[in-house]
Amino acid sequence: MALSRQSIMSLCAAFGGTVALAALAMSPAAADGTTPGAAAGGCTATAHVDSQWGSGSTGGQIVTVAVANTSAATTTKWTVTWTLGAGQRVVSGWNATISSAGGTATAVNASYNGRLTPGGSTTFGMQLAGTAAAPVLSCDNGATPPTSSAPPPGGPDVTVGEADSQRSITLAVGQTLGVSLGAEYRTPTVNGAALTPVSASGGYPTGQPLAATYRAVAAGQADLTTQSDAPCLHTTPPCTIPVHLWTVHVTVVAASGQTVTVSTADDRSTVRLHVGDTLVVSLPLNYVPPTLSATGVLVQRDSTGGYPTAQPLVTRYLAAAAGTVVVSTVTDTACNHEPMPCPSPQVPWSVTAVVTA
Repeated sequence: MALSRQSIMSLCAAFGGTVALAALAMSPAAADGTTPGAAAGGCTATAHVDSQWGSGSTGGQIVTVAVANTSAATTTKWTVTWTLGAGQRVVSGWNATISSAGGTATAVNASYNGRLTPGGSTTFGMQLAGTAAAPVLSCDNGATPPTSSAPPPGGPDVTVGEADSQRSITLAVGQTLGVSLGAEYRTPTVNGAALTPVSASGGYPTGQPLAATYRAVAAGQADLTTQSDAPCLHTTPPCTIPVHLWTVHVTVVAASGQTVTVSTADDRSTVRLHVGDTLVVSLPLNYVPPTLSATGVLVQRDSTGGYPTAQPLVTRYLAAAAGTVVVSTVTDTACNHEPMPCPSPQVPWSVTAVVTA
């Protein structure tokens, strides 16, 4: 008797554990049903097939990956790579930026889960089209040579330019600050332990616009300072063109206030927070991870569960700066993504967060 795709997916949900173990049996998996990666890059990445449906190119998988920092230092980024199975492709991912080229997939940390203390860990997940054994992963967090100073995926959380000189900026630990200045400016220097450089390009004397990125690594204060320069200022006698000074004052905050939890009953409500407070969004498993209407006010610290993981959704945010932001999400179901979607209405949910200093 032939089974429809809907029936296969229902059976997969019912017997997900059996299917996952069957897939893992084809790879060098550990006894607990996971496939570990090497720790040569200062971290390990371990894959687990949570569920699987169909077979070959007509099937699919939900895979969760645990990333752990095995180095002796706190790191601020990680990259996981692996080889996709024959005919496999990445459909979607969460808690990481995932791309693929030439059969190799790469996952880079999100802005909120790159920083890991020694022994610390985080997770990301993905939906794959096509089935294969659980992948063997490679992980690198820059803790061992060769190091990398690649900028964070998706760009900085906050960007400042020449007009922002003397401005005061508030960031949360883990956020990134981008600096965009003209080619006449030197790379800014950092005064204070709250910020650390991530990347820099251009600026004097390259003749290219200056672009630099810094990451907030600890609660406290820091100043970014630079000035304009020109070749004629270094001749004898020097020219008399004006030198422009540029400074931005940065305050980095960590979670230290109250925790406010919102759920389905709080739909379309307004919550009031102070900088340093934590907002927890707790919703059923059929909601996708929330999005923010603006950046900088709330910083996502971590997110687990939600569609399509079959686990309750829990997302935590740190109130980083005064302002107003809408946190929103919507329900989803697998049949909405079939060639002939089912008539399943998507239910929106949102709260408005008002943060004061």
